[in-house]
Order: sequence, then structure tokens, then C-alpha cells
Amino acid sequence: MARDAERALHTSGFMADIFDDMDDAREALASNEYDLILRTRYVGSADGIDWLRQRAAQACHNEGTFVIMVTDNEDDRILALESGADDSVCSNINPRELVARVRAVLRRPRGTIIDLHQYEDLTLCKQSREVRVSGALLPLQRRETDVLEALLRRQGRVVSRSGLEHDVYGAHAAYCPNSLEVRVSRIRRQLMNADSSLTIETVRGVGYRLVSREAAGARACVARPRHDRVAPSASARTPAVAKRATARALCSA
Repeated sequence: MARDAERALHTSGFMADIFDDMDDAREALASNEYDLILRTRYVGSADGIDWLRQRAAQACHNEGTFVIMVTDNEDDRILALESGADDSVCSNINPRELVARVRAVLRRPRGTIIDLHQYEDLTLCKQSREVRVSGALLPLQRRETDVLEALLRRQGRVVSRSGLEHDVYGAHAAYCPNSLEVRVSRIRRQLMNADSSLTIETVRGVGYRLVSREAAGARACVARPRHDRVAPSASARTPAVAKRATARALCSA
């Protein structure tokens, strides 16, 4: 069912990630923002109903992420709704109906959602996808906005290259190996042209982070040791002078 759901969602313009292990899913949820979670009653030994109850107890349902529970048992579907799921469906649901239900759930008003990502003089509106520096619109392409959003969410923390590629391209998408560097370079240039106080710093061998230009410049400034020229000693100069004098003498003889 998961692969069919992924294909249907991708065809309808959604990005979807599949996880067969709850530990992997929890890690992805901790480091990424998802609009909706579609999960089965059981993932391995992990019970989805228990997970829903824990989620509700921690008030995670107010973070703006919806949940659709997938189970073929009618009592389980009712229990899922009572435990905090936003919808519940059978595993053999028609893909078109699944997409329609996803769209319907996403149209609902969410809980306490912060519509803006903001850091220093940089803001990104999650709904309009507009990026502004001190109020001035920054002309970015869609993927560049995705890169900047992933960095803005971490606000100065390092984002690994693989994590950034996952945020921007998804888990299974094909892309050019150097496309991320190209996009990061263009964003840097746009930030500099807009006179932003921020830039994207490359953390060699790890990934990228948003930092102030001043801090990035200080780290990039590498102190070089002075190599003062040492004047040769008189004894060292004497043979050269003697040789030149001898040479002149020989030539003039």
C-alpha cells in the first residue's frame, strides 16, 4: 500500500517519503517538517494507536502536521479517530480517493502554526514562498527557496549535505551531483546583493549553515606567518663582492 500511496501522491504533486522502520521515521520527523503523516496501525511492533495517544499527550497535534491512519479493521479506524488521527482509511483505498482525502485534510485550519521562518534580517513566508531581506523581495527559484527554508529552520546550526539534499529533492529523486553547490552559490550571491547580514557557510566535509557574514569572514581569515627576509651577514657578502671584483679585473686586463 505504501508504494501505491507514494506513486499516487507524487503524481499529484506531493513529495512523499516512505519509512519501513519507526526509528527512521522518528529521526526524519525530528529533522524535517511534514504536512501530513500517513501511517499503518503497525510498523513492525510499534502500535500506531499508542503513538497517536503519546502524540496527543505531548500536544504535538498543534504543530500543524496532520495524521491519516491506515487500517482495515473498522474498530481500529474508529479508535484511531478517537485517539487523535485526522482521518482513517482502509489499506485498499482507491489512490484517487486517498489523494482527495489528503487534500481535504490539508485544507483544514491547523493548530498553532508559525507561517514565517525568520532569522536576523531574513524572512520566508511558508504559504507564499516569498523570501525577503529587511522587507525587500529576494528573487529565488523554487529549489533555492527550499534550500534556504531548510537552513532557516535550523537557524545557525549545521545541516548535513545529505539532510539538505533530502529536504530539497526528496528521498528518491534523481538530481545532478553538483546541483546543491550551484544553488547554494546563487543564494549566497543574492544575499550579498541584497546586503543581508547573513550568508551560507560551507562546513567542509559536513554541510552548510546560515551565519552572519561577519562571523563567516572571521573564520575565513587565516593568519599567515611572516616570512621576513634576513639580510645576509657581512661574511656571506664578502665572497660575492670578491668574485665580482675579480671578474671585473679579468675583463679589464
